[in-house]
Amino acid sequence: MNNQKTAMGVFVLLYIVCVVHALCYYPCLPEQVAQHFGASGQPDAWGSKRQFLIMHLVTISFEAAIILVCGLALKKIPNSLISLPHKEYWLAPERREQTFIFMQARLLWFGSCFMIFFLDLAHQSFQVHLGAATKLNHVWFSLAMLLALSTVWCVSIYAKFRKTE
Repeated sequence: MNNQKTAMGVFVLLYIVCVVHALCYYPCLPEQVAQHFGASGQPDAWGSKRQFLIMHLVTISFEAAIILVCGLALKKIPNSLISLPHKEYWLAPERREQTFIFMQARLLWFGSCFMIFFLDLAHQSFQVHLGAATKLNHVWFSLAMLLALSTVWCVSIYAKFRKTE
């Protein structure tokens, strides 16, 4: 239960940091900013700073909502629709609650990884908008880190459920 509370706290904190980060940079941005960046990190589409802020806030809010709703919906999903190694064991009535608490915490940690990714990309784009950089400096590194964290996330879930206790 403690891990779930910690995961929720970190997730909410990162969401707030993403929002505050964007709102703090917003007044400093020029009226026209890059709305899209190509694979090389170079800006290739432009729009108003207001559009950029709205899209950024909608993106992180949508991601947060998906993570929270999915976490809440886990308990409502019938066992027949859940794909989990040894699911008969892990979803037995005496372990079902603990299994879902574990999965909810893992889902929140996964969402936290995405919040860090969005925060990093936003910060890189703000650097471009403010003239401190000409392109996103480490977009591929950021993506590689997200994929690595996603892999660790998947392995941790598999390791937990690969065998019965």
